[in-house]
Amino acid sequence: MRVLIAGGGPAGLTLAACLRDRGIEATVMEKNEKGRTGGYSIGLHVNGWSVAERLGLIETFRAKAMPLGPAHQLDRTGRKLFSYDYRTLAKAADGQMLAILRSDFQHILTQEIERDVDIRYRTTLESVTDDRNGVDVTFSDGRSDRFDLVIGADGYRSHLRAMTFGPFERFLRPLGYRASAWRVQIEKPLEASFVGMMDVDHQGGLYNVGDGTAATLFCWRDKDTGRLGPKERLNVLMERFGDWPDPIHSALRLPIDWDQAFFDTISQIEVPHWSKGRVALLGDAAWCLTFLAGQGTSTAMAGAYILASELARKPFGEAFSAYENRLRPLVTRMQAVSRQIGGHYVPQSKRGMRIQSWVLPVLLSRPLIRLTSARLGAPALDLDTWSG
Repeated sequence: MRVLIAGGGPAGLTLAACLRDRGIEATVMEKNEKGRTGGYSIGLHVNGWSVAERLGLIETFRAKAMPLGPAHQLDRTGRKLFSYDYRTLAKAADGQMLAILRSDFQHILTQEIERDVDIRYRTTLESVTDDRNGVDVTFSDGRSDRFDLVIGADGYRSHLRAMTFGPFERFLRPLGYRASAWRVQIEKPLEASFVGMMDVDHQGGLYNVGDGTAATLFCWRDKDTGRLGPKERLNVLMERFGDWPDPIHSALRLPIDWDQAFFDTISQIEVPHWSKGRVALLGDAAWCLTFLAGQGTSTAMAGAYILASELARKPFGEAFSAYENRLRPLVTRMQAVSRQIGGHYVPQSKRGMRIQSWVLPVLLSRPLIRLTSARLGAPALDLDTWSG
């Protein structure tokens, strides 16, 4: 069996590794150059952790993990609202939690598969034709090929999904926010793992990478879903956050490499069925939990593992159905969590900020953290019990 994977992000690379381990030939197609991975951070939680263990990569990920420690939330004047500790969250997860730069995550997975898997960079799809016996594809470099299956792991704005399932807008569920993230050199060391600042309709912060840099994350309420150019992006950020004090001020004062940075609307993707003929979707292309759920990468990795496992045991149609039946309940749950968290993450009023300042430290304290995690976190999947 030959499988083309459109997208060389966490979902696509994990799927390639899982297919390789089951003796299935995979080809990965990625539109960006090798190394264009962004500098922002991603979280690895129970289901992603379990997949990383099965791939023999968990210790490599841990060696590159960002430091876990206190987190401080301030108002836009710099006054502390509340604090919590990521080590308490990790302990509640029985240690199965880490944060890692996307660039490091991508590098580790790429190194794992590049000797065994054909990875075609700076390549996109020009055409996809499913004739029920296989899929003929034409690439942007003029080459053509034929595969047994094509998997779309090319993100929230999936080109393959638009080509085979329908236009982007058909599956879009905007949550009413925009977000931006990039890596920045910091002049003064952060005194915590995370320093965030919030105001009504706004949230911004820096995550300590541990090497003199920080990973930023800005989020604000905005119903517009149109795409913006680099100059417009900077204007929006400066308009929203430009007069905030350090560390926000310092992060915005330095140049931003928009080839590496993230800037987009925060929206979920809702596709009625994740497969159509010999084409299936995975990760953000299929569901997009958004960063608000904190489970996007781990759920994509779990989906990749389950999809590969089912394809190794069943005809592709049955495998696609089993993959969706096993994973959709978790996706539905975490999308609901993401919608719920958004209103708390980006406060809607001064009163809401005050309530968060009182309630969140309690919910994230040692006596209640397991209860909070059980309510808002992803339950562990049984990855090795196959459907049917």
